[in-house]
Amino acid sequence: MFSAVISDTKSWKSSVDAIAALIDEGTLNINENGFKLRAMDPSQIALVDFELPKSAFEKYKLDKEVSIGIDFSELSKITKRCKPEDKIEFSLNSRFTMIFTGETTRRFDISVIESTSSPPKEPDIDFTAEIKMGANILKEALKDAEQVSNHVALIVDKEFSIAAEGDTGSADIKISSDTILGMDVKEKTRAVFSLDQLNNLLRASDQGSIVQLKLRTDAPLRLEYAIGDGRVIYYLAPRIESV
Repeated sequence: MFSAVISDTKSWKSSVDAIAALIDEGTLNINENGFKLRAMDPSQIALVDFELPKSAFEKYKLDKEVSIGIDFSELSKITKRCKPEDKIEFSLNSRFTMIFTGETTRRFDISVIESTSSPPKEPDIDFTAEIKMGANILKEALKDAEQVSNHVALIVDKEFSIAAEGDTGSADIKISSDTILGMDVKEKTRAVFSLDQLNNLLRASDQGSIVQLKLRTDAPLRLEYAIGDGRVIYYLAPRIESV
């Protein structure tokens, strides 16, 4: 029914992490173009939209499109056992199978969960601000904010800044325009988000990742970055309160 081989194990691990950061179980669509998944987290606060194209695979054979329910928390645990030099062979019969081939050959069969739900629709938002920047710069700014609060305001005007306020103090982090790779602002924009959730969304990004943020005041955040040949888009609902 389906078989494929991938040698970029780092990207596959990051891809699984990107999904498992938000959901335990989800429906993976395998079609002629590659892997695709769109799902809401259990709290209905965040949405993940993931694609891994056929071009990411060395071999890719599919008889017909199929959608399967996967326990991504289990898949993540197994994928972590893959070594950088391994190749991964995928196949699908009654179970989703991964074979790691390197110094040893290891086979893992993962049960397929019955899934009848259709993927959620992507939110239609007229964003008023867009920023491109290095993921590491954003991660470091969030670590600073984390020292005083568990939520932050992302503010875009003539510059991009992050504000946090808690019981013990406050923090104001301004991102230098020299480090911003692109910014388009239609109007001053401000929205508040959970720090834990933001950190989850950035978990699969690496040293060289470029993130694209799209914002609108008190509206969900859209955050996107590439993972190898693939890409992940997240939407995160805001906290409607002041910082």
